[in-house]
Parts: sequence; C-alpha cells; structure tokens
Amino acid sequence: MNAVLLCDGVKVAMRLKFNEDGLVERDEIAKVVKGLMDDDGNEIRGRIKELRDDAVDALKEDGSSTRAICQFGNTLESFVNNM
Repeated sequence: MNAVLLCDGVKVAMRLKFNEDGLVERDEIAKVVKGLMDDDGNEIRGRIKELRDDAVDALKEDGSSTRAICQFGNTLESFVNNM
C-alpha cells in the first residue's frame, strides 16, 4: 500500500518489478537507478522539493498545521471549561 501511494499517488518514487519468485533482478534495479538519474528522477526530486516546501510552510508560526493545533487546543479548552 505504501509503495502504491508513493509511486502512483504522490509520485515521489519508482516501483521495482519482482520476478515470479518474488525477487528483484539486477537488470530491474539498474533500470530504476538509471531512471532516477534521468528525467524521471528530476521530476521526482522536483515533487519532493515541493512537498518539503509545503511541509515547512505548514509548520511556520502562521502555517496551516500550527493553526490547526491551536484551534484544537482552543476547542479542548472550551470543552473543559463547559464541563
């Protein structure tokens, strides 16, 4: 499930193909490594940078994660005060 999300959903990884014995052959590893060093790798690195930048922004003082945590804390405080 994680591989599907990273490869097909978020598109920040390349999937290795397993043979009928459930093993990854050296040619497959070489193909994926070459792909990561090629244009596919540039696209993946670009998406990773975008995700990293979004995460950094979310954690800033006025970021979405910080605001959500503050709102959650305020909701809990209000709940406790109304008990």
